[in-house]
Amino acid sequence: MILSYGPARAAEPEAKIDWRDLFSQLWLRANGDLDLVMQWLRELAERYGLPGDGRSFEELLDELEKMGLFQRERGQFLATPRGRQAVRDSVYDRIFTGLGNGLLGGHGSVRTGPGPERQPSLRDWHPGDEVRDIDWTSSLRNTMRRGAALGDLEEQDLQAWETEASTSCSTVLMIDVSHSMVLYGEDRITPAKMVAIGLAEYIRRRHPRDSLDVIAFGDEAWRIPTASISELAVGPYHTNTADGLRLAREILRKRRAANRRILMITDGKPSCIFDKGRLYKNSNGLDPLVVERTLAEGRRCFREACLVSTFMIASDPYLVEFIELFTRAVQGQAFYTGLDRLGEFVLRDWASNRKRRI
Repeated sequence: MILSYGPARAAEPEAKIDWRDLFSQLWLRANGDLDLVMQWLRELAERYGLPGDGRSFEELLDELEKMGLFQRERGQFLATPRGRQAVRDSVYDRIFTGLGNGLLGGHGSVRTGPGPERQPSLRDWHPGDEVRDIDWTSSLRNTMRRGAALGDLEEQDLQAWETEASTSCSTVLMIDVSHSMVLYGEDRITPAKMVAIGLAEYIRRRHPRDSLDVIAFGDEAWRIPTASISELAVGPYHTNTADGLRLAREILRKRRAANRRILMITDGKPSCIFDKGRLYKNSNGLDPLVVERTLAEGRRCFREACLVSTFMIASDPYLVEFIELFTRAVQGQAFYTGLDRLGEFVLRDWASNRKRRI
């Protein structure tokens, strides 16, 4: 999966442009600031001669407004529900194109039992089994083998398809919003937001009984409504990983799902904690107090049966060193993904629920 970032990366003038997708990508990078989206769109139009089919830029805006992507009121550009959904649809299509069928279907289980996925084997029917799981062909064949008429079907004749038990899953996705996520001209927050939106859409469409909570963590952690993920912005924050884990654990404690997951996207080592009611910060190296408090919070996650997966989008030596310590503490797994395959790593790990340790 290849993700492209930055408003300057437009399609060639002769290529057919998906205006809905272009609008959605600009929206993500502008954190929902429609004035900035329109500024970038105008700059693209001037630089590449868009739309290039005889229409003026104002006519293009009229078309986008008719699509419901935004509305104009007293000279202001206003967001619309259809525009927000277009962003979610665009991200979903981009992330899942090329992933194949690896994420389709229910959550697997190591045991068989009541569930939606039929297995190729049959068993005797038992009271309480779903009628839809009865294999009528085999059942009627058993009736005929007894020498009885087809209308004399009895309980002993019934055969049912074996099914694979399905499990529910509650997930908390943690997104690092510290200042390093946009340092040195590299946009790391947009791919993280795309993963969050894609996962939220996937769960909504494929596993509506599952839950996904998204939290941001900088100097402190807070919850993000899924409808507002695209507007999440980086701040002048340090990285309070411990507070993010605390909030994730508290959220999952209230869920009754069989599986509880924490997915953490970060590009830096922890650099602050709350200590005795105040924010203690230290960005130099690995501060022993910050590290120990963060590891302690991770161990609490492990004790409460929350499987933690960490996705590193940087290779800072201090980050790698901390993640090795952290992964051992939580008995979880860690991945160095970079930015271009972040979505694939996160979504495949979530779907497979595999347990790989450093």
